[in-house]
Amino acid sequence: MTTSSMTAAERLRAWQIRIFGLLWTGYAAYYLARVNFAVAQPLIQAEMGWSAARIGWIPSIYAAFYAAGQFVNGQIGQRLGARRMMTAALSIAALTNALFSVVASYPAMLALWALNGYAQSAGWSLVVQTIANWTTSRRRGLVVGLISTCYQVGHVLSWLLAGALCDSGWGWRPAFLVPSLILVPVAAAFALGLRNDPRDAGFPPVRDDLEPEPPAAPDAPAAAAAPAARGVLRELLSNRVLWVLGIGYFCMNSVRYAFLNWAVQYMAEVHGRSIKGSAFTAVALPLIGAVGAVSAGHISDTLFDKRRAPVCALMLFALAGLCAAFVQVPAGQWVVATALLGVAGFLIYGPDMLMSGAATVDVHPRAAAAATGFTMMMGATGAIFSGAGIGWLKDAAGGRWDNVFYVLAGLACVSALLMVSIWNARPKAKS
Repeated sequence: MTTSSMTAAERLRAWQIRIFGLLWTGYAAYYLARVNFAVAQPLIQAEMGWSAARIGWIPSIYAAFYAAGQFVNGQIGQRLGARRMMTAALSIAALTNALFSVVASYPAMLALWALNGYAQSAGWSLVVQTIANWTTSRRRGLVVGLISTCYQVGHVLSWLLAGALCDSGWGWRPAFLVPSLILVPVAAAFALGLRNDPRDAGFPPVRDDLEPEPPAAPDAPAAAAAPAARGVLRELLSNRVLWVLGIGYFCMNSVRYAFLNWAVQYMAEVHGRSIKGSAFTAVALPLIGAVGAVSAGHISDTLFDKRRAPVCALMLFALAGLCAAFVQVPAGQWVVATALLGVAGFLIYGPDMLMSGAATVDVHPRAAAAATGFTMMMGATGAIFSGAGIGWLKDAAGGRWDNVFYVLAGLACVSALLMVSIWNARPKAKS
């Protein structure tokens, strides 16, 4: 069928598939240049002779700049859109990873990973904003769940690629150089093919949860947009549900990033796996996490009538129990540990997707990127603890992991209780 013979609905559907594919691929590529550090981390620590807390500061500085970038870029992205900002972010991530592969000093590693964190913050909030522009609210949970599989699959591919490269005999440096080369063509395809809104491709608006905006006066000055931006920010900061989501995501993301940053090292230290073997088994976390994300979105749409908080609360309470169960796994029982990592991924990525995606659009549909940026900023602030904080807990316990898992269980419980407090929150719909 040629483009000219397609109906308007068929052309829109083709564009929606195209936009979904580009967003999915672009954000999956982010992870090739993000979680590769977790795989290289044990080799870097051994080569440099650093403590767990010292090397943990590298992912912590990433998280700090990622948090700042989420808030800043969420506001900017609301106006500039994903096409320009994510293309720039992919390019900067490629550059920082290429440079990381050749540096040898601790300050340089901190600086480059901080810049990478800031660049990568121009990502998920823009994905959520763009996918919301191209879809209706009726099946938002499922659609955001499906697109969120990009970062679970990207996570899996990153760990498998980095594990193979670290085990290749060339050390840890190729684990940063190779992903940087992959990101360059992805950035080019993203820049050429993406459109931020259906109107940019010649279609009428698709969303059904926004009231029509009044037409702007022909002679209105460009500066008139500034008060509107300030109004959006003021409305965001006064929204109680968004604050609860943000604080809950702060706690939940501390748990998520603790697993993300330390799962490979846990499998290597406690269960005696090689770096490649540890990366291969630890991919159970994001791999099963993809199933959890899609399941949570579908369940929130259907069984809970678009309420996201109940699904988050139930999964987080179960996650708390699972974190405590890790303490009982004997050293060397890597099969049991792998199974628990898979279940943990299922229970982590469901709430992660809902709290940082569907729920934030529900709360503030007109400023989805800004609202998601705020929630992601809170979550990334929590992720700071998951680097140096987890390293400090390990060092203080003489290298044992018990206290780490008990603290993670407590954080999951706090997040679950916060979700209980907004149990009945639903998306805003146009009447």
